[in-house]
Amino acid sequence: MSGARRLFLWLLAALSAAAAIWVLVAAMRAEALSGQVFFAVLPLLMLFSIAWRGLSDKDD
Repeated sequence: MSGARRLFLWLLAALSAAAAIWVLVAAMRAEALSGQVFFAVLPLLMLFSIAWRGLSDKDD
């Protein structure tokens, strides 16, 4: 795997995890934690899982 691809995947994983945590913390602080928040976080978790799978793939 090239260095640029590895860096991109690391940044994607880190930023999507940080954004998901930020959204959850903001919702908890506003006392508005509901199902809608979890649906809003779901695409960020999917991005994280795609990046993590790309990083842990041994085929490249």
